[in-house]
Amino acid sequence: MTGSLRARLLWSALLPLTLLAVAGAFGLQWAFADAVERGYDERLGSKLDALVAGLDIEADGRPSLQRAPDEAAFAQVRSGWYWQVVQDGRPLLRSRSLWDAVLEPPPARATPRGDDAIGPGGEALRVVSRRVLLPGANGPLDLSVAGPRAGLDAEIARLGRLLWGGVAGLVLLAAIGLLVQVRLGLAPLRQLGLQVAAVRRGESEGVHAGKLSELATLAEGLNGLLRQNGRLAQNGRKRAGDLAHALKTPLALLRTRIDPDDGELREALDRISAVVDRHLAAASADARRAHARCDAVAEARQLLAMFARLHTGRPLQLRLDAPEQRAVGLEASDLQELLGNLIDNACRAARSQVRLSIDPGKGPLRLRIEDDGPGLSDEQLTQLGQRGLRFDESLPGTGLGVAISRDIVDSYGGLLDFQRIAGGGLRAVLELPAAPGET
Repeated sequence: MTGSLRARLLWSALLPLTLLAVAGAFGLQWAFADAVERGYDERLGSKLDALVAGLDIEADGRPSLQRAPDEAAFAQVRSGWYWQVVQDGRPLLRSRSLWDAVLEPPPARATPRGDDAIGPGGEALRVVSRRVLLPGANGPLDLSVAGPRAGLDAEIARLGRLLWGGVAGLVLLAAIGLLVQVRLGLAPLRQLGLQVAAVRRGESEGVHAGKLSELATLAEGLNGLLRQNGRLAQNGRKRAGDLAHALKTPLALLRTRIDPDDGELREALDRISAVVDRHLAAASADARRAHARCDAVAEARQLLAMFARLHTGRPLQLRLDAPEQRAVGLEASDLQELLGNLIDNACRAARSQVRLSIDPGKGPLRLRIEDDGPGLSDEQLTQLGQRGLRFDESLPGTGLGVAISRDIVDSYGGLLDFQRIAGGGLRAVLELPAAPGET
């Protein structure tokens, strides 16, 4: 069964309805065919009655026909309309239309009933027969009247076409009605989904079910979950901020007490301070992230211009391939720090070129930063982002840039990946959330 609730509702209602309609159509078709055949048999039976009424018994006990059935087709050879009188298998009387042929008589019955037969010309016939015993006759007589079945079959086929056309039309109308009904019935769920999306974008703080009691419990549960998550997130931000604040004073004290010439210890303190500052910034920014929005192209252009000035002494080309504007759901300061760390690493590793590209369109923002440097090995790619790890100790830095960038991306629910470029170089691939209203 498909994962669509609309499709499930439609199939669960339409399938049994269709099966019921088809079964009913077969039943009606059989009833129509039986009624048409009975009507045709009654017509033949009336002609058989006329044949019986027109018979007379001669003195020798042989039958004779005083008055033939009133049907001109009985006088036309091989017309498909026939009658005959048989005794002990011998034809005593027959219509001109039979000429010298004899109908294969159906089983003898006291009451007439229709049977199918094959005529002298191979045509399909409908035959009504009766066995009668007339006064003075030498024995019982088998009387048969036949008519062509072609007209009967054509009428049954016509009624069948009308019936199946009507059934198909009813099923189609039922399907349209069900589609409208399901669409109207699921409209509140679609509204609830839009409200949840608005909460996710930070445009609303909760959902409501309106006057629908069936959705009230769901809405209350969602609102309770949102409130609980909000409290947990707020407590987490508060604790992270408190911890970071608690560490800043001891760190400042340690910085004043260490030997200025102890570079290793000072570098370790710098790393700790960077982590503390990062968590302080994150704790203050988390509350604003639901409504975050900035122009990624403008921020990227400013950062590339800044790094171009920083590397004026090198033959380094910084390129930007992007649309005029592209909104992203990040705070400008977070995007600046994220891209700044990645561009800085790319500039340090590049030989002659760094390229930043931003895909156009709406939805999640996809951004790539590529350099033509030596690249990284498979082992280095797996280690990339570990805090404090530097692959080139000759370059300045704390080894926290990629880790901090990954923290920023994770906090917004984005993706950060690194790929080797054929021929040398490294590509950082970012997927960041769309700005509110840009999905």
